[in-house]
Amino acid sequence: MSTTSAPRGLKPIGILGGMPFAGSTREYLINSNYGTAIFNGDCVGFANVASSTDDGYIVREAVASEVNPIGVFLGCSYTDPNTSQPTFRQYYPGSIVASDIKAIVAVHPHTLYEIQCDGAIAQTSLGMSLDLVQTASGSTVTGNSGMQGDASTASVGGEAWKIVDFIERAGSSIGDTYTDIVVMLNPAENAFLVDPIT
Repeated sequence: MSTTSAPRGLKPIGILGGMPFAGSTREYLINSNYGTAIFNGDCVGFANVASSTDDGYIVREAVASEVNPIGVFLGCSYTDPNTSQPTFRQYYPGSIVASDIKAIVAVHPHTLYEIQCDGAIAQTSLGMSLDLVQTASGSTVTGNSGMQGDASTASVGGEAWKIVDFIERAGSSIGDTYTDIVVMLNPAENAFLVDPIT
């Protein structure tokens, strides 16, 4: 059973309908000197504050209150301001001054992600939705996110992430203490699918 809490964020594993995730991503700019670190597996979107200096750029979405989510951050590239060398990283450390910081983002609206929850998820929660919760800091060693699914929010209330399936393998079963589940971004929350006029 999955009895050890091991937050690692959202990991793409496939596309709804059975196709595997083949690394299909898009690149979007992160604003120069954006101060918030973004880790592999974090949810990202577009800046949503009126007249923000980050408008039009990728930002890390706050857990449990995603506003303009488009997908999941999988790494970045930029010209290192100290060495002038092309740099590729598993995570964005924050406060990098460069004009070419490109976030690699999984944006297909039907991408399926594996995530560990911070508690047990029962079979009866299949088809419901939940929020994310920050249970650990992102790792500067692995570059991985410290987010988990918030088991306490699993409901029919329209949270950002739809529970699509469970991860069943050696060491992972339905209802485990820290259940591994499969989720997708709820279409009603996806900034690419929601009509901005309504």
